[in-house]
Amino acid sequence: MIPDDLQDQAALYALGALDAEESARFEAAMSGSAELRAMVREMREACADLARCVPSSRPPAELKQRLLRETALEKQTGLSRSSTSTPFNWMPWAIAALFLVCCAVLVSDRARLQRELANARGADPFAHATLVSLASPTGSLPETKAIVVWQPDSQSGVITINHLPPPGEGRDYQLWTVDARHKDPINAGLIHVESNGVTRVHFKPDQSAGQVKAFAISLEREGGVPKREGPIVLIGNA
Repeated sequence: MIPDDLQDQAALYALGALDAEESARFEAAMSGSAELRAMVREMREACADLARCVPSSRPPAELKQRLLRETALEKQTGLSRSSTSTPFNWMPWAIAALFLVCCAVLVSDRARLQRELANARGADPFAHATLVSLASPTGSLPETKAIVVWQPDSQSGVITINHLPPPGEGRDYQLWTVDARHKDPINAGLIHVESNGVTRVHFKPDQSAGQVKAFAISLEREGGVPKREGPIVLIGNA
């Protein structure tokens, strides 16, 4: 069983939010726990899934054409200056011009990649993410823990759960979003338990949730219900 403080640190570690000293301490703890390493791996995969939502950026379309025009102009200038010289004296200058153009292209590509990297960092999909830890409210599932990564801007999230037992015949686990502007919890979909004991589900509430207070998992009739009926097995405040 992973302690609650290590689970919180695992989430921050997966997001790269720990400083060097904190990361070193956590990595020391992680080196002695296969279960903790598995949790970090699952959280990183969840983060990667969300990161795919970041739109890609492209360099200006006219950049390549401008470079080609400048290259042609430079070579034409070199030819005209050497027209009265010994035949083929223009060749070294043409090679030098071509080399300079290649360097310019490489520099341009490098600058483009740096801009794209800066844009990607500026568009960090986790800049406004909320992390919520869920646990059993009654202590009946002491080994079962869950982490929600909630994106309010996209109204979507990912939940990762460890050691969730099967719901039983004719039953299903159902995820709920508790929002301050809604009287009843909002349905966020069913959770199907994986055979390896680690479950990761992408979810999106049925209704807009602008003031999320908590996330909860209940045990319901098979196929789920529009309004919660069964007992809460996991819950966590946002």
